[in-house]
Amino acid sequence: MILQFVNRQNEMQMLKGLLDRGRAALVLLYGRRRVGKTRLIQEFMKNKCGLYFYVPNAEEKTILAEFSRVVEDEFFKGFRFADFTSFMEYLVEKCMYNDVIAIDEFQRLVNVNGAISILQKYWDERLSKGKCLFILSGSSFGTIRKVALSGNAPLYGRRTLTLKIEPLKYLDLFEWFKKYSSEELVSIYGSFGGTPAYLEHVDENLSVEDNIIEKILSKRSPLHDEPEMLLMEEVRMPQRYMDILSAIARGKTTLSEIAETVGLSRENATTYLKTLEILDLIERVTPVTEPEARRGLYKIRDTFFSFWFGFVRPNKRQLELGLEENVWQNIKEEFKTYLGRIFEDICIEALAEMVKKNLLPLQVGKIGKWWWKETEIDIVGLKGGKGLVIEAKWTELNYQEAKRLLYQLSIKANQIPKVKEYILGVMSKKIEDKEKIRSEGFIALDLQDIAKLRK
Repeated sequence: MILQFVNRQNEMQMLKGLLDRGRAALVLLYGRRRVGKTRLIQEFMKNKCGLYFYVPNAEEKTILAEFSRVVEDEFFKGFRFADFTSFMEYLVEKCMYNDVIAIDEFQRLVNVNGAISILQKYWDERLSKGKCLFILSGSSFGTIRKVALSGNAPLYGRRTLTLKIEPLKYLDLFEWFKKYSSEELVSIYGSFGGTPAYLEHVDENLSVEDNIIEKILSKRSPLHDEPEMLLMEEVRMPQRYMDILSAIARGKTTLSEIAETVGLSRENATTYLKTLEILDLIERVTPVTEPEARRGLYKIRDTFFSFWFGFVRPNKRQLELGLEENVWQNIKEEFKTYLGRIFEDICIEALAEMVKKNLLPLQVGKIGKWWWKETEIDIVGLKGGKGLVIEAKWTELNYQEAKRLLYQLSIKANQIPKVKEYILGVMSKKIEDKEKIRSEGFIALDLQDIAKLRK
């Protein structure tokens, strides 16, 4: 397992900026489990005077014992905090001498009677008047909303900075993996996703196929049951949520389709979907021209979860029998089709990066999918009445094939409302004569061009 720390420069700079102010600051750092929050804190605390406390998923006595173990050397062997208030008194004193104090998985303090209210009181009355950077990190979205993010939460309005830690993106994988080609990294991203704790299982000395078979499909792999374990930790009745995620992975993306597939009323399905959105496992996508549209589609946000619910869960019986090699042979062709959808997201990511670097002929303000009835366009970028209209194809294209796609795209582009001028483009695995296509006024980008954006 290879430990990496990539693409957290912005978060590190923001934390450093707060620390350099020399005033007390309360930072809420949150994100899905295993996304790299703890690693970020540990990297930031290197060469700094600080204290790190981890809150186990346990009762008050065990939590206080864990806190006591961290500072035991300062007192005597077997030292224990009598209660949470005495722990906070200790922190007040330490804040006078330490740069950083971090409490990881702080939302579990709800297991300690009155702890969140005590934490609020100490911050208001004493900690906020010091100089220490106080970091609260958590991964249970539901509980975090209750204690810190919703309007009536105890810690609401007290945060100096809120940092949501997102999974890595496709372009970040180039910094992590040095041996794989840009095409192989699409397969890695499409199967393992962008969560650092999942990517750490990838063995670069193995082929992509062998990694998928050994690290995900095999029942002996720690990742084999990861989505199920995460849901069991976050929700009651995880089976219902798994059924919904399976339906979405199979292409049932509208509310009606999902409700019908899992046997729920639209109202009940909406409740479950809202919970999955809060957990950051799914998102509701609308046409880029209508962000508030009612005709939204649901998609799984994390590509590892998308792969798992699309290929692992449907084949669980065969995988439990140890037939992962056979399962892979059966899903290989479907996996290639699935990568087409992943590539569309990668293209949107690449275009967003090009916008930041001012590399596009039109500096668009919005980028996303567009559809209306039977017409669908992979990527549309908008700026006023002008637009970029782009087709994404997970295939190799010659000049004639690319031009044919551009012609078909021009017909669809005329249906986009309020877009009077547009630039057409095609993005693909590989495009022959792409310079010639560009000279004719079109956008033509392939994996070679996308890979260059990582620099």
